[in-house]
Amino acid sequence: MAFFHGVKTTQVPTALLPPAQLSASLCVAFGCAPIHRVDAEQRAKVKPGGLALIFREDEAGQQLGISYKYDDFDKWGLSEVVYSHFALFGVGPLVMVNLFDPDIHFKSVTPETVTIAAGTGQLANTDVFPGTLELTPVGGGLAYIEGTDFAFNPITGLITLLDGGSMPTSGTVSAHYKYADPGMVTALDCIGGFDIITGITTGLSLIDQVFPRFRMVPGIIVAPGFSEDPSVAMIMAAKCSGINGVFQCVAFADIPSDGTGAVKRYTDVPAHKVNNNLVSEDLYLCWPKVKMGDRIMHMSVQAAGIMAQVDGDHDDIPYASPSNKNLQATASVVDGEEIWQDLQQANYLNANGIATGLNFVGGWKLWGNRTACYPDVTDPKDTWLPFRRMMAWYGNRLVLTWWQRVDWPITRRLVQTIVNSETINLNSMVAIGALLGGRIEFRDDENSVLDLMDGKITFHVFLGLPAPAEQIIFKLEYDPAYLQNLFS
Repeated sequence: MAFFHGVKTTQVPTALLPPAQLSASLCVAFGCAPIHRVDAEQRAKVKPGGLALIFREDEAGQQLGISYKYDDFDKWGLSEVVYSHFALFGVGPLVMVNLFDPDIHFKSVTPETVTIAAGTGQLANTDVFPGTLELTPVGGGLAYIEGTDFAFNPITGLITLLDGGSMPTSGTVSAHYKYADPGMVTALDCIGGFDIITGITTGLSLIDQVFPRFRMVPGIIVAPGFSEDPSVAMIMAAKCSGINGVFQCVAFADIPSDGTGAVKRYTDVPAHKVNNNLVSEDLYLCWPKVKMGDRIMHMSVQAAGIMAQVDGDHDDIPYASPSNKNLQATASVVDGEEIWQDLQQANYLNANGIATGLNFVGGWKLWGNRTACYPDVTDPKDTWLPFRRMMAWYGNRLVLTWWQRVDWPITRRLVQTIVNSETINLNSMVAIGALLGGRIEFRDDENSVLDLMDGKITFHVFLGLPAPAEQIIFKLEYDPAYLQNLFS
């Protein structure tokens, strides 16, 4: 080394590393948003192939045009997710993947006869593209002027005559306009993939872009209105493993309870699940829908909101179950009609790996702890939803924590740093009740000389996961010995 005369210091890497922080229940939602309401610059960012990170309700309006006060949840699934997460459960953030393309998914009306009565008129369609409505007298003539002759709400399709305008207060007018039709978005659009012609990745394949763009790891995937299609639900489950090659999460999906392919009787739900191969350990299946006031919502969306609430109440560590936690609902619905399941019926669904709604004690609750692989799979790490999520979360945290040590020399110091740090982390989780116990080992039988020569080191982590108290049994016995108390 070069000659030195004096005093100086050097720095040594810390022998212990704190764990990386990540949100256990970050929800990545796939669906349609009314992006035709935002300006062209913002619209280009969230057309199919784009992602939006949303922390507050107002950001959903600014970035995606969402206004759940007016939006039809059957049309705009992402609006339902925003309403559930921010308004009903008070949780966030959300990563939103819009599937609606206003350049493709629209219809034109040329013309439509609109009846004006008492100074108002109603178009046959809602979600009209701004600036496309033209009203003229029936049979022809000069067009009426918006802002002078009438006011118009493009979301609701309501026309209101203005004082001093030239439109007749009663009669008919001819309307020409273009409106959004998210019903044209298909299951294949949701599945998406890489388009070799456009070079754009769309749909569920965008799950791999969440971490590179936002430095956040997906926790739960939902796709309201699309996950009822078995092909979509299966792809959602498949996308949960190997995100960016290293991360894992779970998918919350629905079994259809209205419309085409609806399963209307609870006894038919398990057959639908099995016949459509919805048996993944990374899938949490829900049936039917729920009703909140006059709004009908997908149970999977509310389940994701409950899950985020529960995680928040448990130090953002996903060891607790969402089951027996309050839905924001006043009824379960099948085909728009309220149904009332008793405990035996709900337990029948649970016994087949399906979550449902139950109004038994304490109001409406989400009811079900098991993933969709149950009962055919009995390995607890796969069948319990909290176990599945805990394994994924802890694995994700290991990846993020120790990525900074990749390519370091394999020395005793490196091994001790990893073992000692994770031992402290495991002990801290035991102390708060997230684990019953845990340990990490660097074992010679799992680290051969050839592996070490090839730059591969393996650590074995043991996790004692606390199962949900799915059954609590009290044994009652009559004890005649207490008859002696009559004589004391």
